[in-house]
Amino acid sequence: MQIKKEKKISGKTIYAGNILKLYRDEVEFPNQHRSTREVVEHSGGVSILAENEKSEVLLIKQYRYPVDEVIYEIPAGKLEPAEEIVDCAKRELREETGYDAEKFTKLFEFFPTPGYSTETIYIYQAENLNFVGRDLEEGEYIEVVPKSRKELKELLLNGKIKDSKTLIAIMYYLGDF
Repeated sequence: MQIKKEKKISGKTIYAGNILKLYRDEVEFPNQHRSTREVVEHSGGVSILAENEKSEVLLIKQYRYPVDEVIYEIPAGKLEPAEEIVDCAKRELREETGYDAEKFTKLFEFFPTPGYSTETIYIYQAENLNFVGRDLEEGEYIEVVPKSRKELKELLLNGKIKDSKTLIAIMYYLGDF
């Protein structure tokens, strides 16, 4: 069976905020039946897998309002309009951890929720770190918590890492999942 695209018939903006837009589109299937799709438009983000001089991965802990929990994450942030992806990676690593890196390598990209969102997350590896000082944004309360390979595996096995970008990056890093 050949998979065919749905055709957009009409669309309406439901909400336009600072971080996202919400659309309700009417679509037509290849068999001419119609339905609606609600789509969250998001600029995307970058996440950084960074290992310090002690071979520890830099995780951060921060409170996330939507899930009402303090969670572990790798450093990450939202792409700004017209910002280069690697520049976002550099900015976020420095802001959240205080480190610059000599080399940034794109590992992969993924769609965290393709059923309703346009968001793409790009995961970069940062190498040869140099501490230069943190530059947190207003309202960011972040604790940097470097973790060894053993500690990362324990966090995963005990369900302590719940953030998708962090799960993907850490599983990639450990390589044995």
